[in-house]
Amino acid sequence: MNGGLKLFRVAGIDINLHLSWWFVFVFLSWSLATTYFPSQFAGYSTLMYWVMGVIAAVLLFVSVLLHELSHSFVALAKKIEVKSITLFFFGGVAGIEKEDMKPQDEFQMAIAGPLFSLALGGLCYVMFLYVVSGFWLPIFSYLYQLNITLAVFNMVPAFPLDGGRAFRALLYGHYNDLRKATKIAAMCGKGFAVFLIMLGLFSFFSKIGGGLWFVFLGGFLYFIAGLSYEQVAVRQVLMNVGVKEIMMPRLQVVDGEMKFGDFFKKYGNSSEDVFLVRSGDFVGVLQVDSVQPIPLEMREMVRLKQLARLVVELQGVRLTDMVYTAWVGLQKQQIEVLPVYAMNGKKIVGWVTRRAVMRCLQMQNKFGMVDGEKRSGWEEYV
Repeated sequence: MNGGLKLFRVAGIDINLHLSWWFVFVFLSWSLATTYFPSQFAGYSTLMYWVMGVIAAVLLFVSVLLHELSHSFVALAKKIEVKSITLFFFGGVAGIEKEDMKPQDEFQMAIAGPLFSLALGGLCYVMFLYVVSGFWLPIFSYLYQLNITLAVFNMVPAFPLDGGRAFRALLYGHYNDLRKATKIAAMCGKGFAVFLIMLGLFSFFSKIGGGLWFVFLGGFLYFIAGLSYEQVAVRQVLMNVGVKEIMMPRLQVVDGEMKFGDFFKKYGNSSEDVFLVRSGDFVGVLQVDSVQPIPLEMREMVRLKQLARLVVELQGVRLTDMVYTAWVGLQKQQIEVLPVYAMNGKKIVGWVTRRAVMRCLQMQNKFGMVDGEKRSGWEEYV
């Protein structure tokens, strides 16, 4: 997820903090300091309750981080690369780019998190009963309940929760069909999300605490469950088509020294939205849609090479790659076109555009053969 702050690295994994986490930190600290701790543990000053709330919120961060690291360490043991962990509004996400792993690997990775949280909750419970006292007693009371709740909640077989991922792994092993397994697990995830939303609305109108949190969490899970299935479906379609089948051999070439005003007069009504910009040794691509509005008085001063993106800065694809690889590259680099290189990786032999990829996806979904049946429309993406 974008919009995060890189904190540090653990075992080569970037640890990022999403901007939404600050909302949780402030709200949780306030809630613990003003409601939970005073109601459960009387006798402390207002300042001490706030100190407890802040420390408990920080330790929540540590608990969720350790939960995600448990997933990641299992992945690393399986020789699966983990690039980052992002902690955000409702938990964490491990940046694992391998999308079609073995069912047993995904199962073990999925259950590692809840098992660790359960063990951590048990340790905090022992600390609460026999070790800590005074100031730390309320904090460890909160921590053991939090981690056990985190473990139990994540074991619900509803995708994308850990239990849902383990459930998908079992389905994948049974059906040997990742798309079908994801569809079933995502449907369970959506069902659980609707349950949380209904529970939250009931709690809210009944004036029982926590209602809005259930609504937000249910909405978030519903969105992610649908998005996860869509990603798998897109991958299955685009992995069956080669880049060479949709690439265009060349782009419309324009002079890099051309002023934007002249370019607009000549190509303003063109159906082309991507141009190749050349000027001496300069070679770049101009994405018309990404150009910010330019005042009239500046159009005769700005040259096209000032608006273009250097081709050498783009991570292109090979002629032998599948369209899905191009799609991932377009998404990551937030660009509309990628160069297609020959098998030696040196010579550019064509270009693949986002428009071409989307048309390929649409046509394959509408007329192509998927799972042995013809599809009509986008019903599989709903």
